[in-house]
Amino acid sequence: MKRFLQSKKGRSSLQQYQKSGPRYAPKDFFLTMPTSNHGWPEEFGFQLGGTGPSYILTMGEGSSAHLSGLQPGDQVLEIEGQDVSSLGAQAVIALAQAQKNIPPSIGVVSRIQQMDITPGPDGHFGFTIVGDCPLLVEDCSPCSPAGRSGLRAGDYVMEVNGIPVKHHEMAAALIKSSQGRTLRLEVLCMGSRQKRSSSIDEWQKDNEGTRLDRKHKALEFNKRIEEVLGNEPELREAVCCAKAVCC
Repeated sequence: MKRFLQSKKGRSSLQQYQKSGPRYAPKDFFLTMPTSNHGWPEEFGFQLGGTGPSYILTMGEGSSAHLSGLQPGDQVLEIEGQDVSSLGAQAVIALAQAQKNIPPSIGVVSRIQQMDITPGPDGHFGFTIVGDCPLLVEDCSPCSPAGRSGLRAGDYVMEVNGIPVKHHEMAAALIKSSQGRTLRLEVLCMGSRQKRSSSIDEWQKDNEGTRLDRKHKALEFNKRIEEVLGNEPELREAVCCAKAVCC
């Protein structure tokens, strides 16, 4: 299993490369890692939700969790090798905060579903969203175009027409611009429609034919950093005056 590991000084750096060529210089991101798990998961850049199973609902852009590959819509399967696939967010958080490793390893699998919604005769899709980061489906009639496509009240909208959305205004504008045309949503479905894994063995069997083939069992953040930085003292000194990127 891959793990997040604590750095010697509690600080980390990741060098991110963009497109190749002289115009695209590498960027250095410096992250200050917490010294305990008391603020997990918020202090590591993400939030959990769900009454069982639990899911990653939001992700801080540039946070350690984000750079490691965790994404909104991931279901939490393991904490330090313990099966938590049926536990709610509060129970998972309590378990993670009690672990000795900082941060604890976390095994996840994506539960995002894609929905293509054809508008009705009036050009509308038949649902409303509220809130920010994440966007909650407040109302959706099963007889509406969105309802017939599988959307339900209580679901979370993560993307609109391929664009990640965190704020209501942006999502509303994208949805409005699609009136009269098919709307594509990436949705974290909550409730009885969401297939729940009661064990890691069941998840491994059920995940065979899923749309997303990434199966990351937590991410070895500091190990990747060591591979990038090696023993470069200048970068290590620069960490002291750097700040984390947050959403």
